[in-house]
Amino acid sequence: MKNYGLLGRKLLHSLSPEIHRELGNFRYELFEVEPENLDSFFADKSFAGINVTFPYKNDVIKYCDEITDAAKKTGSVDIITVDDDGRLIGDNVEYLGFMYMIKKGGIEVAGRKVLILGSGANSLTVNTVMQDLGASEIITASRNGEINFHNLYEHSDANIIVNTTNTGIYPNNGEKIIDITQFPELCGVLELIYNPRRTRLICDAEDLEIPNIDGLAMLVEQGYQTEIRFGRISPDEELARATYKTMSDRRKNIIFVGMPGCGKTTIAKVIAAKLGRPCIDVGRLVEIRAGMSKADIFMIYGEVYYRELESEILKKITRNGGQVIATDSGAVESLKNQYYIRQNGYVVWLYRPFDELVSNGVHLARNREALTRIGDVRNPIYKFLADIRIDVTDNAEKTVSQIINTMQIKENPSTEY
Repeated sequence: MKNYGLLGRKLLHSLSPEIHRELGNFRYELFEVEPENLDSFFADKSFAGINVTFPYKNDVIKYCDEITDAAKKTGSVDIITVDDDGRLIGDNVEYLGFMYMIKKGGIEVAGRKVLILGSGANSLTVNTVMQDLGASEIITASRNGEINFHNLYEHSDANIIVNTTNTGIYPNNGEKIIDITQFPELCGVLELIYNPRRTRLICDAEDLEIPNIDGLAMLVEQGYQTEIRFGRISPDEELARATYKTMSDRRKNIIFVGMPGCGKTTIAKVIAAKLGRPCIDVGRLVEIRAGMSKADIFMIYGEVYYRELESEILKKITRNGGQVIATDSGAVESLKNQYYIRQNGYVVWLYRPFDELVSNGVHLARNREALTRIGDVRNPIYKFLADIRIDVTDNAEKTVSQIINTMQIKENPSTEY
């Protein structure tokens, strides 16, 4: 039996198989093919239907017996189906995916100036959609084009920015592609990258309170439209919505921040057990890495060394999703840690009054002056990072229920991440 799948060159971090499983297709796999092997791949025709991603969206056109109007219009093919006669039909569902992404992000395009970052196949589709939605002007910037990443600020009157490049994707997560503070009329940011869910571009937009959306909505809609064209499902918008919510919830790390003694580790363990997710205590991982306790690290090597280890660990573990993570209370004082916490995280600020903070059975308020100094620095950062603030009670189960209900996630979901 022939399988379905995704054709590309480097597909290690693709979520497509997971999305298609949620849509009921358990025969969807990854086809990693080098350019010199494309001819033999298509000569074999050993697939029932495929999606196509970078860098082959234009290259595959020559292998198609027919391409649809949608593919002609966008100039790229991202899905190939096989008809009853064995003919390969090239189509484009990326158009519908990007259209859905704009709608879900609540971003109005008509009459606005759009700046597209990147000139690859994705850019062609984005340009087509923006034209169809009535953008007043569309500017495309590329690394070596007439309009490039050095002079694009001449278009600082852009209203919408769309990133179609790979800048910000692993392993270059956190890389800054442009300075959006230079665009005073900006009212929408669209990021085609979906892993991490918050690139630096998305974080910058959030900080400026500019409407934004990452690429997961687009990817899920493409998967949904693909399965319809494969003939495996009938149109069902509720299925598409449910698949998006499942994938969105699954990709989020639940990350706890808060003062010492507020209960981060305890609550993380309880919620991880309820949700069937792995639980990670960052402070404990630092101790294991150093081979000694936090107190000994501070005494022998100093806090700077501890924070360096902490940043290395945060950068590594927050690349993945679906975890519950308890941070050290001071981790947030590092700007790079703030990004690592946010990139795939749903950040929960656990708040307790000073008088109720307890560590190892000791009430920390006994040293109120030091605690107040720490709180003055960290509480504003917790507030800035937090997606939600939860007032902690002595009943951990009650606190966890409040978190789950606020996040609107299900208990005991699939543990396959």
